[in-house]
Amino acid sequence: MGYISSVQVKKTIKCGVVYLTKQKEELLNQEYNNFQHFLQTGEDLGVYSAHKQQAKRFYKVIKEGKEYPISIRNDLLKIEKRDTKITKYWARIPVKGKYGGIWVAIKPHEDFPDEYKVCESKLYRRNGRFYLNVTIEKEVNVELPKENIAVISIDVGETNPIAYTVYADGKILGVGLEGREIRRIRMHYLWRRREIGRKKVKHALRIIKKIGHKERDKVRDILHKATTKIVKIAKKLREQGYDPVIAIGDVKNIRKPREKGKPRNRKLNRMIHSMPSYQVKYMLQYKALWDGIPVMLVNEAYTSQLCWRCGAYGKVDGRRFLCPECGLDYNRDLNASRNILNRSLGYMLRDRAVVNQPISPPLCSTPKEDLLAKCARGEATDFNRW
Repeated sequence: MGYISSVQVKKTIKCGVVYLTKQKEELLNQEYNNFQHFLQTGEDLGVYSAHKQQAKRFYKVIKEGKEYPISIRNDLLKIEKRDTKITKYWARIPVKGKYGGIWVAIKPHEDFPDEYKVCESKLYRRNGRFYLNVTIEKEVNVELPKENIAVISIDVGETNPIAYTVYADGKILGVGLEGREIRRIRMHYLWRRREIGRKKVKHALRIIKKIGHKERDKVRDILHKATTKIVKIAKKLREQGYDPVIAIGDVKNIRKPREKGKPRNRKLNRMIHSMPSYQVKYMLQYKALWDGIPVMLVNEAYTSQLCWRCGAYGKVDGRRFLCPECGLDYNRDLNASRNILNRSLGYMLRDRAVVNQPISPPLCSTPKEDLLAKCARGEATDFNRW
């Protein structure tokens, strides 16, 4: 491995509050109900003082009828690992009228690391059950690859949210398409919203909002599984002796309005705004960096229009990319992924070493260490300027 960069990485661990005794459940419900009443009316029926301070700090605008989570101050939340039959994790939550708070059993969606720092924690109540979301931070040493480089290049699209290519040893080890069912889910809930609007259903706005939450949760679940799969591939490559890097196509300006006089049509606008580009990028970055795998954001301009094999402009026929020069007939999303791979290799690989010079000049006076550190933190975004 090459240059080492130390980065602070954050992650949110979602915990279900389980096996509550009747007394503890009553105390939590009382605290939560009084907290909501305080937010809506300003009247204090008995809320822990630190919770009121946090509310004044974070909740500047309160919507009528909406429930808000209790933000727990970092120094007041305590999480312990205990060897019990119920669960191995317990959390101390401060409540009014109970000195020292109450200890509750929690079931996290994944284990807490051995060393971490709590950055934020929020207590939610949904359908009568309590959930504790804990955002933690730890220091990770990200080693930039120098030899045995392996690259997983990612293109983010609308039909196929994740198209990836795996490269190592000068050859393609595999390709894949993930999240295709998201398009079907989007279309299903779009149709349901239109039907509700057309039939003028009672409480339509409330129903549409509920539908939106279901759609969002399903899409997020699919993206979590897909991005976790990508990181697992990178970890497997590392176990095999490679130095993996994840290269993601950066589409940061795709949602910006176009020039005046050139408006997008409604269908194209909806398609662009339904692309989960930010979520994919965010999930991959924090999951990869959490395991010490560097992430590179590659300028995605024209990657879907150029042939990965010869570099010529091609034609798109449905989901196929056709090159008039070399005759390539390839999946259009995988073609973009291959172009991202080629660009990332051009930025990294020169004489079996990480360099700060891309395939095409101009060169830049930025020190190599600065570029590598940015790559480790997932901040090296616009590589056209290097």
